[in-house]
Amino acid sequence: MKIRNVVIIIICLTGVTNFLLAQQDNNPKLTDSFFGQELPGNIPQIFAPGIVSTDMYNHSSISISPDGKEIYWAMAPLDTPRRIYYSFIQNNGLWSEPEVIHFTQSEDGDCPVLSIDGKKMYFNSNRPINEGGIRRERIWCADRIEGEWGKPYPLGSEINGKHLHWQISVDKSGSIYFGSERSGSKGRDDIFYAKFSNRTYCEPVSLEESINSTEHESTPFVDPDGEYLIFCRNGLWISFKDADNNWSQAIKMGDLFDGVCPYVSPDGKYLFFLKMGIGYNDIYWVSAGIIEELRNN
Repeated sequence: MKIRNVVIIIICLTGVTNFLLAQQDNNPKLTDSFFGQELPGNIPQIFAPGIVSTDMYNHSSISISPDGKEIYWAMAPLDTPRRIYYSFIQNNGLWSEPEVIHFTQSEDGDCPVLSIDGKKMYFNSNRPINEGGIRRERIWCADRIEGEWGKPYPLGSEINGKHLHWQISVDKSGSIYFGSERSGSKGRDDIFYAKFSNRTYCEPVSLEESINSTEHESTPFVDPDGEYLIFCRNGLWISFKDADNNWSQAIKMGDLFDGVCPYVSPDGKYLFFLKMGIGYNDIYWVSAGIIEELRNN
């Protein structure tokens, strides 16, 4: 198993590194934000082709540090454990070669999500809590200590004690939104909310029927201030907080947004999501102006 993991990592790193070096030779704009790409308009475009969106399979969106100088994402060859990659802007202004973060080199890691202040990273993993323990999907967290990511630890049983799945989201208070088919769901997977209070999580609750239905809701993204929520239900849907602080009836964002795992950049300018199909799983990005358009409508 250890040899297999090492081989997978070598294959992943070699492909990404070679492409990034080639990009640096041919495209000096890699000193700019978002790997120097042309910024998207109202039509979704593949994000960072050959660097983030590659011939490996992405399984979630990206996550960006508050200052925009670090990007994290998860990918792996088909049918192999996913690893979390990262790249950052170096002192010379160039983006670093993508690397596998240390705590997913020997264990899987998926769906990285940074806290609003960039001091915590939440991610999904099937690793056991204790050596020899049961492997199943749980949410883990790593703290950034003096600029370095520490040893991950699982969230408590109020979150991980029952079924949950795929990408989560965290607001500025530390409260968590996630998809789950646990008790209390209104159909299949619902979007659940766990308030963070007094340094612990309250019992997760299924959001109201304006969000959840008898269908499958998953992979939420919540605005840091809790003003809107984007999630997947056969494409992306969005709900806004109304004057009474309730979630409005969710509306579908349109055919262009036929994906999962939504994420909005910290500056609020760009919406990212994952598109999945036969032979590809790629991350797309688009202007986040669609959010205000839908709010005003």
